[in-house]
Amino acid sequence: MITTVHTREGTTNKKNIVIIGAGFGGITAMRHLVNHLPHEFSLILVDRHHHQLYTPSLYEIASIPREMTDDSILRSSIFLPINDMILSKTVTSITDEFTGLDPASKSIKLQRTGILAYEYLILALGSETSYFNIPGLREHSLSLKTFDDAIHMRNSIENLLKKKEELHIAVGGAGSAGTELVAEFVNFTCMMQEKLMPSIKKCSVFFTLIEAAPDILPGFDAWVVALAKKRLQELGVTVKTNMAIVSVSETQITFKNGEVQPKDILIWTGGVKGPAIFHTLGLEISPKDSLIVDEYLHVKNPNQSIFAIGDNAACMNPLTQKPVMWNVPAAEQEAKIAAINILRTITGKPLKRFMPRKKYPFVLAIGKKYAIADLIIFRFWGLSGWIAKQLIELRYMLFVLPLKKALIFWWRSVFVSRSND
Repeated sequence: MITTVHTREGTTNKKNIVIIGAGFGGITAMRHLVNHLPHEFSLILVDRHHHQLYTPSLYEIASIPREMTDDSILRSSIFLPINDMILSKTVTSITDEFTGLDPASKSIKLQRTGILAYEYLILALGSETSYFNIPGLREHSLSLKTFDDAIHMRNSIENLLKKKEELHIAVGGAGSAGTELVAEFVNFTCMMQEKLMPSIKKCSVFFTLIEAAPDILPGFDAWVVALAKKRLQELGVTVKTNMAIVSVSETQITFKNGEVQPKDILIWTGGVKGPAIFHTLGLEISPKDSLIVDEYLHVKNPNQSIFAIGDNAACMNPLTQKPVMWNVPAAEQEAKIAAINILRTITGKPLKRFMPRKKYPFVLAIGKKYAIADLIIFRFWGLSGWIAKQLIELRYMLFVLPLKKALIFWWRSVFVSRSND
């Protein structure tokens, strides 16, 4: 039985364009489609949550002491309500878990809703943490993918600070996530130790940032790496590169070269992969479990009605023959192209190839009010980089939310993130 869709305008028998996932890619695709949606189509957004998690702020949530801000306030500073982002009556939001796909009948299966037909489908489910089958890594490390992960991480560190005068925290993976996290945690842990252990005169929390590659921030320009390394040195972070982890126990990390390092906490940011459900869909996936797409962002299947974008898409750069990096600007660009190609398919126009940009803008926050920002035309670092970060976040809020709600959400986020500076 195929589910009948009930929109804000009532029951409809229109053809469905379904987007699964309300992250950066999914919301961007929705916003581009809704402005040009043909009258015979309806747009359905499916996500397991009622909100979008603003993931760039997760490390900040994890580094705000319990006594400073209530968890409900933290939630309101990082959860964007999906209903607030839907500004058109032609869009229907379904809160449900995606559990199956049948390309032959052009239908998806949802845990509670049941079978839902689609004419076109965009998969934007994001990614999951990859542990690379390293013995003990999953069991003896903390990850940071959800709000609950952030709260658990904060509580774990605070609990240990109450028990131990000296704490060793390692961060595995020196990409942007690991670099930002370790820098933010230096201030948080030392501040908490001073409050919880006033007898300790000098901060005795020691951080190590571990990277298997020859240098930190793989894929970033040399000037960014140099600035980041200088900043981490100023913060007292020990950086270990060319150090591949081969096993982890409750108390130590073992490296490929035989070296063993003691640890109290290991935070793992060293890898992501496509959602596990992709193994059950019968679609072609990459070694990183993401969906292989062509130059038009079609998932490989007979009727070319399925598109994949963002972290769950294995998209090759035709110029470099390397996978496109999984980041927010790339996901947003892919979302726009997927939306355009659905509309062009409907109207019988030639499809548009996805051509990755030579370079994507980014902001890398490295502790307190210091950030490195490369906006392609302009470069900033230090306090000016931090200001650029706040303005970029405001720009996104204004894109997805009504003006008043965008300003309120943005100001709350700034207030919460500054509480630990």
